[in-house]
Amino acid sequence: METPVVERYMDKQVIITEGIMSQKAYVVLSGEVAISKKVGPRTVTVGLLQKGDIFGEMGLFQDTVRSATATARGDVALGIIDRARFKELYAECPDDMKIIIDSMVDRFRLVTGKLAMIALKLQETKKVLDAYSIKENAD
Repeated sequence: METPVVERYMDKQVIITEGIMSQKAYVVLSGEVAISKKVGPRTVTVGLLQKGDIFGEMGLFQDTVRSATATARGDVALGIIDRARFKELYAECPDDMKIIIDSMVDRFRLVTGKLAMIALKLQETKKVLDAYSIKENAD
């Protein structure tokens, strides 16, 4: 996907922050982007995006805050999908299609939250297994 605007980020630079209002979406043109979500006091990585992947798209559909944080892994180039242009295109969409799309966006937001909870449990389980493995090897 080609976009008229390209932004560049360096390793570990935060691209979007969970809880901040959405105004645009991004297409990964090069590099990798880690997606993380806060679960209570902890932050868990829920995905790693690569060339061709899109993120931040929920904010194009709804006036809401970001549901996750995106951070550059290495040098990253991103194409920008502007919200104003997207809204022009979305307005041309039939109303019955908009209802389906909006429902999918709501469901995706819920799934992202559930995925973060699963990732947190997986991290906790891995720590327990690692501790058990170290103890067993010491015996």
